[in-house]
Amino acid sequence: MILMKRDELLEATRYLLMKAGFYCSSICRIRPSSFDFIARKDNLLLVIKVLNNIDSLHEEVAKEFISIAKFLDAVPIVIGRRTCSSYLEDDVVYFRYGVPIITYSTLENYLQGILPFVCAAPGGFYVNVDGEILREMRIERGISLGQLARIAGVSRRTIQLYEKGERASVEAAEKIAEFLGEDFLKPINFWEEIEKEKIEISREIEYEMLKILEELGAFIFPTMRSPFRAITELLNERIMVGVNERRVVEKARLISNLSRVAEKECVIFMESSHRKNIEGVPIIERRELKRIHDPKEVIDLISERK
Repeated sequence: MILMKRDELLEATRYLLMKAGFYCSSICRIRPSSFDFIARKDNLLLVIKVLNNIDSLHEEVAKEFISIAKFLDAVPIVIGRRTCSSYLEDDVVYFRYGVPIITYSTLENYLQGILPFVCAAPGGFYVNVDGEILREMRIERGISLGQLARIAGVSRRTIQLYEKGERASVEAAEKIAEFLGEDFLKPINFWEEIEKEKIEISREIEYEMLKILEELGAFIFPTMRSPFRAITELLNERIMVGVNERRVVEKARLISNLSRVAEKECVIFMESSHRKNIEGVPIIERRELKRIHDPKEVIDLISERK
């Protein structure tokens, strides 16, 4: 994979997921986009971005990437090759602004049930500790905090943190495991890692039709780098929303495809249109939206025009 260009890596990643039984969306060729495609298998939905150099992931893009994934009940993952200074290691999870990043080979192993245990962070490589198991093992063997701290080469306070679930350096974990003779590590759970991220969402709504929707009680998450203008939640329905799209047929085709994979509703609001559905996406005109006073009417209209 080292010699792959980004587009080749992107296609290979999508093909790998399809081989593993994932239903994959088309690749988002419209730019800018904070993600490349989405993929679903049963209840697991992934939002995928592919980068050669993971240092090119900017904070604002990462925030939107995570926010879209959270709104879709999905896990965001970046597949990367290198940083500015070195290549990424396989079976290690890296993070940029809270986004988990892995290599193609790590994804391949993950899909075969080989989960990563090691993550990279400032200062080196770390592992997730099952603190409850570690504490039980220590107490059952009559080992004091101080004794285990001396074995690991860390402080008593650090051992206490491990027992509360704090990550341990790979070196310290290896020393403890060798001494205890048993494993106490947990694989890295991407969903748990994302749930830790508290994202400040900028909700400045610039489109009038989205403001009308908000007045009807919808929660609006405007997007700056996606094929849709917003994701909205209305009466417990999460909806991908386009607004006054210029390349409306192309955008509608992509939004329709994404909504099918994500198993969410979709709609495009237009200033005016003689069509009620484009490429499977319901079209609602501004004048129609302004006449609506009950949010259920929006949901019903979307259902009628699918």
